[in-house]
Amino acid sequence: MHKLLCNSVFRKTARRRTGAFQPASLLLFGLAMSFLCCVVACYEPQEGCQDISATNFDASADKDCACCTYPKLRIGVSQFYGDDLFIENSRYIASDGHPFVLKNVSFYLSDFQLFRNGETFTVSDTVGLYTLPATGNDTMREVFTDDFVLVRRTPIINEAGTFRYDGSFDQMKFRLGLDDQAQRVVPSRAPAGHPLRTQSDSLWHGRNEGFVFMQVVVARDTLAGTKPDTISLKKADLPDFIFSATGPFVHKTGYNFDIVLEIDHRELLNGIDWTTGDISAWKLQIVSNLPGALSVYQ
Repeated sequence: MHKLLCNSVFRKTARRRTGAFQPASLLLFGLAMSFLCCVVACYEPQEGCQDISATNFDASADKDCACCTYPKLRIGVSQFYGDDLFIENSRYIASDGHPFVLKNVSFYLSDFQLFRNGETFTVSDTVGLYTLPATGNDTMREVFTDDFVLVRRTPIINEAGTFRYDGSFDQMKFRLGLDDQAQRVVPSRAPAGHPLRTQSDSLWHGRNEGFVFMQVVVARDTLAGTKPDTISLKKADLPDFIFSATGPFVHKTGYNFDIVLEIDHRELLNGIDWTTGDISAWKLQIVSNLPGALSVYQ
């Protein structure tokens, strides 16, 4: 194409020339046209993502690179104890004045849903996981919506999955814990790094009890050498805990969709008598406190 362009310009110019032969002008013209043709010949289309809904959209690209990356629904988790930022293994004072050490808190989130005018929107990622049947040992591979999040003190930002819908949403819901299908997942066969993979702190208690939905580890006093207590809330404790928050939640085109989940551990543990050692009573109190301990905003 550049050769045709150069030849065409030369021909048109030659037809317009009249009068005496001007070698200096012709030389300058030739040099200019040589430079122009060189520029045209050396030009290469710039590759880049041409999808405006992608997070790496490149407005200067004139050739698609098939390299687009799309927005993620990201859950930023802010953990506090009252007005103070929660730090693992820190000493706190219970509502009855008793000192204790809150060592760590972890919990699963799943089934994220956004709503707009009655329509439901979810993440688009899927994952194949092996599950156990109700009876027998023959595992089977099932496809799940991959929006599982395991919340710990770190990381603060947790990706729930790819979310390509933009605009304003009037409500958000998610599950604290896992549904019945996910409860049958075999952790040892989940992909490396996946939230349902076997964890170092044993969040899976076997096929009969499944995963721990929320785990709170405390030392009931501040004495050195005190053996910590592990409070494990499972399906029997939180059979169907769905948290709902009213928007608006706004997702801008081409940007990650960031939502903040705040949990106040002082509210979560409010009213617990650590001197009793009664884990069953502690569980009931935590479940009662949960709705008031969680909040969602953008």
